[in-house]
Amino acid sequence: MSERDNTEQKLRDSEYRYRNMFQAMAVSFWELDFKGVGAMLREMRATGVKDLAAHFAANPAIVRDMMAATRVLDVNDLTVTLFGGGDKAPLMDSVEPFWPDVSNHVFAGSVIAAVSGKPSFMAECKLRAVDGREFETLFTACFPAESVADGKLLIGVIDVSERVRAQEMLQRVQAEFAHAARVSMLGELTASIAHEVNQPLAAIATNASAGLRWLNRPEPNLDEARTLIANVGADARRAADIVARVRDMAQHRKPERGAVQLNAVIGEALAFVRHEMQHHEVALVLDLAPDLPIIDGDRTQLQQVIVNLAVNAIQAMAPSTSRQLIVRSASDGEKITIAVEDCGPGIPPENLPRLFESFFTTKDNGMGMGLAICRSIIEAHGGSIEARNLDCGATFVVTLPASA
Repeated sequence: MSERDNTEQKLRDSEYRYRNMFQAMAVSFWELDFKGVGAMLREMRATGVKDLAAHFAANPAIVRDMMAATRVLDVNDLTVTLFGGGDKAPLMDSVEPFWPDVSNHVFAGSVIAAVSGKPSFMAECKLRAVDGREFETLFTACFPAESVADGKLLIGVIDVSERVRAQEMLQRVQAEFAHAARVSMLGELTASIAHEVNQPLAAIATNASAGLRWLNRPEPNLDEARTLIANVGADARRAADIVARVRDMAQHRKPERGAVQLNAVIGEALAFVRHEMQHHEVALVLDLAPDLPIIDGDRTQLQQVIVNLAVNAIQAMAPSTSRQLIVRSASDGEKITIAVEDCGPGIPPENLPRLFESFFTTKDNGMGMGLAICRSIIEAHGGSIEARNLDCGATFVVTLPASA
């Protein structure tokens, strides 16, 4: 066999292996021609476009045009099964019909990765089947230099719908547990909540009675009455705020993310346990860093974590003669830490690895869900929680990422 024949045989063998892999692997493969996209990108550069990400974000129609310019050369059998249509024919045009608008940013990201010299790109996104059904996928693309130069691209699509549904179910179950724990925690704090509500109500009654006395005098003192009526209004708002906090804590709803200032959350959470601290003669020490970065979080869930840690700390100090609850906050700009410290006996070393396990408890009447739920809430916020022993007592440290 001549050298030329040998080379041609190796090429045929390579093509055969490639085709076997193309058809046999449990991945939807698409062989694409993106020469049209290359021409569009060259035209953009010629007109002075430098920041492709910003340009695509400002002009989503261009992303749709790039999809329409990306032609399908071939797909494997699994692609026909996954996207429907019965055979390849409905798939052999542009990729645009298979990309819903909600996934524009992923397609744009893959284009930017290709022209930036990155070897590959991967992201989860929704894609659309021939019948219009949308499903969750893991989209992957590789950019070998020789293929990019030739204007061809191989992408892979994996259906991750079942995993996404399982994750959504897990999140719903975790939310249900978190709500049940909040309601249970409010039950434990009934005396504290009643005390907090009773204070402004008692002040309202006292000020109202005094105001009536000033008005019933032979010469009514209107200035004193106005002052007392203003105090009644302020105490009424204070009582309403307490009721609103309790209602938010007890309400069954989906987690709602928003801009959160953690020092404010700490203050709101500690208001729930103020009476508990007074009843157990616990001194509160706050060491809160000013001007903490804002985080993206669910205010009620974060309050729940702080309340849970504070209640645990108060209960842990019951046998101690000196009781001090220390709550700290700090930040390095990228992340925020909250520490809840007590002066109790500390945590037995053998229990430290299991503290955040579901149903693990050292309390006679405990369910063992409080700390497990705290961990799930903090991890859902992209953070972490850990427990450590101190020279005196223990500390629970929560770390959360600051908003970008």
